[in-house]
Amino acid sequence: MLVFPNYKKCPVNVISSVKKFYRIPTNVPSIEKLDNELNRMYKNVVLIVLCGAGENMLRALLKPSDILIKKMSEQLTSVCPSYPAAAEVSCISGLYPNEHCRLGQTMFFKEFCRTAELSSNLDPYSGQPVSVSNAADFILPYENIFGEIAGSIIGSVQPFSVAMPGVKIAENKSFHKVADNPKRMFELIKKIAETDQNTFTYVQWNAPRDAAAKYGCGSDEVKSIIRDINDTVNGLSKSMTDTLLIVTSAYGMTDISSEIMLNLKYELCDCLLMPPVFGGRAVNFYVKSDCRTDFERLFARDLSEDFHLMSRSDILRRELFGVGKSNKKVYDFLGDYVAFAMGDKSLTFRALNQKHRSPDKAGSGGITSDEMCLPLCIIPTKQTSRWKRPLTENIAPISFDGKDTIGN
Repeated sequence: MLVFPNYKKCPVNVISSVKKFYRIPTNVPSIEKLDNELNRMYKNVVLIVLCGAGENMLRALLKPSDILIKKMSEQLTSVCPSYPAAAEVSCISGLYPNEHCRLGQTMFFKEFCRTAELSSNLDPYSGQPVSVSNAADFILPYENIFGEIAGSIIGSVQPFSVAMPGVKIAENKSFHKVADNPKRMFELIKKIAETDQNTFTYVQWNAPRDAAAKYGCGSDEVKSIIRDINDTVNGLSKSMTDTLLIVTSAYGMTDISSEIMLNLKYELCDCLLMPPVFGGRAVNFYVKSDCRTDFERLFARDLSEDFHLMSRSDILRRELFGVGKSNKKVYDFLGDYVAFAMGDKSLTFRALNQKHRSPDKAGSGGITSDEMCLPLCIIPTKQTSRWKRPLTENIAPISFDGKDTIGN
C-alpha cells in the first residue's frame, strides 16, 4: 500500500501541540487527542522519538499487551521524503521539509559545486570534505524548538535533550545529555523530572534505525532494542508523576531485497545531467532538458514496477514536501523528477572512483506503509495535587551549571 504524507497528522503536528501547550504561536495544525491530554497541565513533558521504528515494526515485534501498543492513540505519517535528514529535522524544529529544505541524505550544493552527505559533510564519491564548515549548516540553518520553549510566556520551563553518542543536537538554551542504552535514558529522564522546575525533554533514539540497517527490520537485534525501549517506557510510566510521556517516530523502515545499479541502465543515465541525489528509496534526478520524454519512457520501461516517478511540478503542486510557503532554496535542491520506492528495492549509483560498500538490509525514504506509517503513543502518569494549577504560575527555577546532579 502506498502512503503519502498527511500534514495534519505527522511529527510536525506533534511539535505544534507541544508549542500550543507552552503558549508558543504556531500556524501548524495540532493533534486534538494530544492537545486534550496536555491541557491537563503536566509539570514535565517528555517526547521520545524512535528513529526508524514505524507502526508496522512495533506491531510486528511487540505484543498487544505491551504499553507501546496499548497506548497507541493515533496513526501518523512521516514527512516526505521519509529520510533521516528530512524527518529528524522536522521533528526537532517543527518545520516541514519544504521549509527547512534538508530533503535527502545527499544533496547537490551549487554554492560549492559539489554533492554532500548532510550527516558527514563528505563528498559521497571522493570521500573528501565538501567545505570547511558543514555545508548544510551553512546554507540551510534552522533552529530547534528549545529556545522558544525556554522563552515562552509560561516561564521557568527548562528544555533538555537526550540522545545516543554521536548524535548532534544544538543545545539552544537546553541541556544536552548522552545515553548509550535505555537504562541510562530511563535514569536521565527520571532525574530531570524530579527537579522542582517545569521541564520539556526531547529524546532522539537512533538505535532502531542503525540496527535495522545492519541486520534487518525483523532481526533479533532490532526486536531486543524495541523490547528494551518498551520496557523503559513502561517503567517510566509507573515510577513517575506529573509527567506526560509522548512516544512517536520520525520515519519507519522496510527491508531491502536488492539494489538496482543505475550505472547499468545506460540509456537512462545518458539522459541525466549529473548523478542522482537524495538516497536509494527517494531518488532525485536532474535530467537534460531535451531528454525528458526519453527519460520518462525509459523509466516506465525499466523501473516503474518498483518506483513511482513524479515530476517537479507535480511534487510542488501536491505539496508533497510540506504545505504553505516554501523556502526558496527548495527550487535549488529539487531536480526534474523524484522516484519514490513502492516495494523492497533501492536504487544506487556508483561512480568509478567510489569505494565499494555493503548495501543496507533496510532503508527509509520510500512511500510504503512500513516507512510512512508512524505511531503516536500518549502515556499519562499520575498527577499530584501540587501541580494541578495553571503553568502560568511561575515555579522558582533551579540552577544548572553543566555539572548538576542530572549527569553529563
